[in-house]
Amino acid sequence: MRVLISGGGIAGLTLAYWLNRYGISSVVIEQAAEIRRDGYGLAFSGAGYEVARRMGLIERLASQQLPFEAIAYVTKTGKRIAKLDSTLMQEIMGGKYMPLLRSTLEETLYSILPDQVEVRFGCTLTQVTQGPESVTVTFNDGTTESFDLLIGADGVHSKTRSLVFGPEEQFARYLGYNIACFPLTDRYGIDLNWKMHLEPGRLASAYCTQRAGEIVTFFMYQADKHEHIPRAQRLAHLQERFASVGWVTQLMLKDATEPERIFMDTVFQIEMPAWHAGRVALIGDACGSLTFISMQGAALAMGGAYLLARALHECADHQEAFQRYEAQMRPHVLTQQKNARLISKFFLPGNSFAMFMQNTMMRILFRRAFRKLLHLQFGAEYVELPAESGPVPSTMQEEAASQRGGKCRVKS
Repeated sequence: MRVLISGGGIAGLTLAYWLNRYGISSVVIEQAAEIRRDGYGLAFSGAGYEVARRMGLIERLASQQLPFEAIAYVTKTGKRIAKLDSTLMQEIMGGKYMPLLRSTLEETLYSILPDQVEVRFGCTLTQVTQGPESVTVTFNDGTTESFDLLIGADGVHSKTRSLVFGPEEQFARYLGYNIACFPLTDRYGIDLNWKMHLEPGRLASAYCTQRAGEIVTFFMYQADKHEHIPRAQRLAHLQERFASVGWVTQLMLKDATEPERIFMDTVFQIEMPAWHAGRVALIGDACGSLTFISMQGAALAMGGAYLLARALHECADHQEAFQRYEAQMRPHVLTQQKNARLISKFFLPGNSFAMFMQNTMMRILFRRAFRKLLHLQFGAEYVELPAESGPVPSTMQEEAASQRGGKCRVKS
């Protein structure tokens, strides 16, 4: 069996690793010219944590986790309103939790791919044709190639989904928010924290990275409709949207001297009646985007990739495998999507009274007595993963894999 994986992010790289582990050949295509190094932070736990453990990655990821001491909400003048200590976060997650940059996780997954896995950067799909025995694809350079299966792991704006299942608008559920983030050098007193400032309809925040003195800013605002802002216009757009917002917001926007590094997107979920059709299946955000509000997209993407690889290895044919994978994952995705929609209604208060109520609630909830409620926000939906036969890769093995050359970097 030969599988084409469209998308070299967290879901696609995890799938490629496990397919290889089960003796299934795969090719990964990624539209970016290299592994992405932008994006926002994530709460790594749950199924993703367990899959990473089975890949022998916990020690390596732990050495690169964000050194949070606390998540703190602050006033316009920087006075603390409420604080959630990292020690309580670890307790909520049973010790199986790491705050990571998305780019850290992607780079780590890429580094341990075996040499047998071909990765083609700068490569996307333009056409997909399914037949009884194979699926034939056309790439953006005009060439065609046939595979036994095609797996779309290309994110919330999945090209695979558009080509096979229909346009994005058919499955998108917009939650009314847009987000932006970019890196800066810390001169705002963020230190080893994630500091957030809320005003009606807007959130300005920043959090530390594993690199001393570096922070990532994160902005979120309410919008009536989906917005696609060209990269060259993003900084001006943010400056306009956040013109009156207090705290250190204006300083951070003034210091954003590299507008090309500003990541922006809309907050919406993907809801589909089926995740597979013929010889094509979707994983991760491509079929069940949770939005960053859930903070569990990466964890469920890795869990889904593992379960799909396992099903393809164990089932009689691809249809049985696709059905088993979807039956295992869909209930968890639907639960997390529902939780994210619930939380999104209160995430950005729309007026001063709602702000007052939220600040009061945070002072109360950020306490050990309310662990169960906090788990709704930060806890990963538990996905049952079958026991894995064979030894877990050692740190020495993964280091050797990361130092090997030979990964194909063609079509770039």
